[in-house]
Amino acid sequence: MPTATARSRTPAVSFALRAVAWALGLFGLLRLPWVETHAVLPLTHLQGRLAVGLLGAPALPVDATLACSGTDALALCVGAILAYPAGWRMRLAGAGCGVTLVLALNTLRIGTLGRVAASPAWFEALHVYLWPAVLTLAIAGYVFGWMNRADRAQELDGRVRESVTQAVPRATASSPTRLTPRFIVLTAALLLLFTAAAPLYLESAGVLAVAAFIARLASAALHVVGVETRAAANVLWTPRGPFMVTQECISTPLIPVYVAAVLAYSDTWRRGALGLLATAPLFIGLGIARLLVVALPAALVASPVFVIHAFYQLLLAAVVVCLAAFWRHGAGGTAARRALMGVALGIAVASLLGAPYAHVLTRAAGLIGVGPSSSVVAGAPFDDPQGAITFLPAFQVGFYLALWVAAFVTAGWRRFLTGLALLELSQMAILVSLHVLASHAGLMPHVRDVRAWAVVGPLLVVMAVVNVGWPHRRLEPAVATAGGADG
Repeated sequence: MPTATARSRTPAVSFALRAVAWALGLFGLLRLPWVETHAVLPLTHLQGRLAVGLLGAPALPVDATLACSGTDALALCVGAILAYPAGWRMRLAGAGCGVTLVLALNTLRIGTLGRVAASPAWFEALHVYLWPAVLTLAIAGYVFGWMNRADRAQELDGRVRESVTQAVPRATASSPTRLTPRFIVLTAALLLLFTAAAPLYLESAGVLAVAAFIARLASAALHVVGVETRAAANVLWTPRGPFMVTQECISTPLIPVYVAAVLAYSDTWRRGALGLLATAPLFIGLGIARLLVVALPAALVASPVFVIHAFYQLLLAAVVVCLAAFWRHGAGGTAARRALMGVALGIAVASLLGAPYAHVLTRAAGLIGVGPSSSVVAGAPFDDPQGAITFLPAFQVGFYLALWVAAFVTAGWRRFLTGLALLELSQMAILVSLHVLASHAGLMPHVRDVRAWAVVGPLLVVMAVVNVGWPHRRLEPAVATAGGADG
């Protein structure tokens, strides 16, 4: 009897110990001076501004300090969820929702305390008694509700796996990976969070220190290949000129996309944890590789600054082409050959035909400008310091051709030409809009948005022409299947 009782209590005791360890670890992390200065305090000020926007200005001036941050409640909530024996995807999703809940309640707390600041009795009642009780009950209710849902999800997942194992004893290893709704939702959410947090990391001294570290590592790597360089602070000095490595240079949107892929496609929590731990070294390595462009001879790269700025755009395009080839043809030599052919064709088209095509398209877009200022619009240069807008037409055509060769040749020439025409019309519309905005309103999009559209535009066109049916002709069976012969 005592042995059975001890065994029955073991999971609960283990969970309690893990919860305490997680909570204490989060407490310590959030109390670090650097974290408090660069993360907790700006987040607290943001909550204060949101509270004023939602509930109005406080009755008396109220200073939202670190004591108002809600990080204690947040550490308890997240610590309990991360300690619970559930899948890591479920834990991370629960922790994210818990953080949102705590921050939302704490924002309301700051707002209500500001509104009653003129009444000491009400202020003390809300601050000392009511709001601590509300936060405690809300966190407890959320955590227990999440635990119940996690248990049901694990039970259902176990039944599904058992039924699938009985029906299909051995899965085929060559089946291609699908673009799941989970990955799409996670990517959209993390990209939105990445954009919203831009003021934090673009002005962060810690991120700038990482940029300087990357500059030093790149300098050491260039010394190995015989290029005389030196790094001072966050500037890399080379024979081809100095290159400044800033927070924006290493804060690529590929980071949230990579994290979303890890969370969506990791089949075990160990693989997910390893994938997340690999984020920092992976993107530090990519940051170093980006700077190694200066070692290439001038015959290959006339403007290393341009290639350095466009590095992540080019890398993302190449990765998407490879993924499309493996999605269409499965893992094997056919997919590798198709991906290589697509990338090579895309580079050749963008390099050889890019400049004349971009010149004609840009000039045509300027001539379409409406009103008496059309001649001014036609002659007005873009505010394009990194060359992202000038590179847009050629890059999109090369990327479109690379995707088509890698995965969609069997869709037919009719669809290919239709998609190419749609792409050119979209480019014309974008350039006309940019001319009008620049000449009449003095507005230009952020270079990050231009580079994002450079990749997204051809993808949307390909999906449209491949998935929309024709009135008198159906898509060939090879396109509708996951695999298929090398077209």
